[in-house]
Amino acid sequence: MLVDSRAMMREGLRAAIEPHPDLVVVAEAATVTDASSLDVTPDVIVTDIKLPDATYGDVITRLRDFFGQGSILVFTAVHDAAEVQAVLTAGANGYLLENSAATDVLAAIRAVAAGDTYLQPSLGVQLARSQRPLTTALGLSPDEHHVLLLLVLGYTNVDVARLCNISLRTAETRRAQLQQKLDRHTRAELVEYARANGLVQLRPQ
Repeated sequence: MLVDSRAMMREGLRAAIEPHPDLVVVAEAATVTDASSLDVTPDVIVTDIKLPDATYGDVITRLRDFFGQGSILVFTAVHDAAEVQAVLTAGANGYLLENSAATDVLAAIRAVAAGDTYLQPSLGVQLARSQRPLTTALGLSPDEHHVLLLLVLGYTNVDVARLCNISLRTAETRRAQLQQKLDRHTRAELVEYARANGLVQLRPQ
């Protein structure tokens, strides 16, 4: 389901999605209220977070109340790190900016549909930088915190290498060093550590 007050944005998203047989647009809405009146059970809701009847985390909370376990992918122009964190905490499964390529939109939809978390890489960097004082207090370097954030969000070593513009071997080394420093050796343990120390707040899996 597409939720956006701009008809042209919904039309553009539909045009990008419809040629792919594994993806079907089941409904469109301009507001959260309109969306809640529809008799549909979407697997994925692609939504802006600046709507006429709700904004930011409230959009996510209300959509989550109406549609239960459907995955929510935010597609917006809002890129402030504090708002990104607030929206993820409210229950969004993914966050993508409107200047993204169509291929990234499709990848994000498929990722959240599969139960994964999707975060635009540049936003991951912003989140890491916004939490630098806390990171330093816990003895992590900015690079280590960035790697931790990406791992918590479900990215693989290959993804970390690509997103950090480093070699795969360097990514593997940074992960090993991070796990040794924190004495956390699985992704689940890293997620728990990050949540317990306020490094990142995500909706519980």
